[in-house]
Amino acid sequence: MITDDLQQAAQLLIRACQDGQRMAMLPPAVQPADLEQGYQIQDIVAARDAVAGWKVAATSLAGQNHIGIAHPIAGQLGASCVLDSAGTADMTGNLMQAAEAEFVFEFSANLPAREMSYDIDEIMACVGALRLGIELPDSRYELFAQAGAPQLIADNACANLFVLGPKIECDWRGDDLASQKISLWLDGVLATQGSGSDALGDPRCALAWLVNHVSQRRIDLFAGQFVTTGVCGNPTSVGAGSHVQVEVESYGRVEINLLNNA
Repeated sequence: MITDDLQQAAQLLIRACQDGQRMAMLPPAVQPADLEQGYQIQDIVAARDAVAGWKVAATSLAGQNHIGIAHPIAGQLGASCVLDSAGTADMTGNLMQAAEAEFVFEFSANLPAREMSYDIDEIMACVGALRLGIELPDSRYELFAQAGAPQLIADNACANLFVLGPKIECDWRGDDLASQKISLWLDGVLATQGSGSDALGDPRCALAWLVNHVSQRRIDLFAGQFVTTGVCGNPTSVGAGSHVQVEVESYGRVEINLLNNA
């Protein structure tokens, strides 16, 4: 049930998205009491835009411990927030100023919500492409590090801009994605290197978690939507004028130029 308090929380977050004015956190009277209320708020906030994709956050044990949960969280990426590789991203007002390297799966078939869980083979049969991505997260809270899981979920798991790389053309389906090394370069210098295992042990595992989480919430997934499976390596601090490139040697790269018009 969507209460007046949840509606009020959602409107505060929508206003923060629209005018760029942050709040310390949601006022105590309208803070979500649990994860489900956080997702109810998120659904209202995300409904302003067509959902192009989904993100998985808190895929590491350290990230989960930091927000006091034992599993990942999900966010929704609106179509207006998805950028093409080799373009530019406006980081004006971005509080986090970070870039993250991620593996991305794109669906070629629908995955309707159902009572029974999807197994990994069913899910992968609905995946049409693997891509690389760069997440440029942000929060509507000044105190995002102290907000806790329900409020972070309400804030769309810090979803902001996302750079979607081209389809990987080689035959990747037989590859061990957990062992694939993925590098993030900042202005031509290697900033961090991780592997697919950073994403919940394997990007496919993160994908399966997201599909079943969304299905349990009675939300359908559609062909053309994508799932980005969580940061590999460390989040990297960036600044205005930076060039960010994410690369897997045998798969190719995705890149973006960062601008700040302030």
